[in-house]
Amino acid sequence: MNPGRYAGWMLVLALTACGRADARQYDDYIALRGRLVAAETTAAGSRGRYAMQRVRLRSSTGLEVTGSLLRPLSAARMPAILLNDGRELDSRAIEYLPPDFGDIVVLSVDYPEAIPYAVGVKDLVMNGGDIRKAARLIPASFSLAGEWLSSRDDVDASRVGIVATSFAVPFATIAAAMDARFRDVGLIYGAGDFATVMAANIDLRPRWLRRPAAWLATRAFREFEPERHIALIAPRPVLMINGIDDPQMPRRAVESLYEAAREPRTLIWLRTGHLLPTDSVLIRALVDTALARLPILRRAAEAPVPQ
Repeated sequence: MNPGRYAGWMLVLALTACGRADARQYDDYIALRGRLVAAETTAAGSRGRYAMQRVRLRSSTGLEVTGSLLRPLSAARMPAILLNDGRELDSRAIEYLPPDFGDIVVLSVDYPEAIPYAVGVKDLVMNGGDIRKAARLIPASFSLAGEWLSSRDDVDASRVGIVATSFAVPFATIAAAMDARFRDVGLIYGAGDFATVMAANIDLRPRWLRRPAAWLATRAFREFEPERHIALIAPRPVLMINGIDDPQMPRRAVESLYEAAREPRTLIWLRTGHLLPTDSVLIRALVDTALARLPILRRAAEAPVPQ
């Protein structure tokens, strides 16, 4: 994700979020999600041994979620992953998977249209309330997608997981905390301690102003902080994968999120910088690492890949 865009989003969430995290907050997300009432799929071609489909889901609350699905050309029940990356990719994140990633159903969904690609002062002044409302729909959308994956005939409902990178990490953490259907959780290139993250991503001069400015901007950032939610995922496993040379996610911020998680938890450091969606080599390494570590995928990773 572009550093400026990430910093802008941090500022939006900081200035628009409020309140304490408690059980009522999850009730609010569940109310936004409702229950799945309709699902439409449209063939969108194929990719090697995978069929691609466009997906449209609708809930009882009127929430609509669109996305893209890749599924192996097999009738067997398989594990499934909800995969989401940054706002600029939306459901196209699925297109950057390696040519063969095993016998796994993968769904990636689009973010609400009200979520802008970049955020500036004008957005905060003119659209701050609307942006907050749209951001709160993201965990609900992820949960609705998990409900649909779990209901599919080709999916083993006991082996559904969620994998999020960068911008999607806070929202995926909330979705996993509120929805036990996600049996495994992978958080890639994410972090906690958002004052530290924001300070690392803003270009403010003189440099010494970055930390106090970031602290002021994030002091009210409560609802979306992943540290407030990640402990509630246990006893389901959490896997974190980060780049040791990633300037956008400082090490102490990554460790802050990891320390807030409960066992079983795993933190893997790769000697890389921040993830770029076009870096196919790094994406291959991340997928291989996730396949090897997420319990619901181990059987899929160990199965022979058809030639």
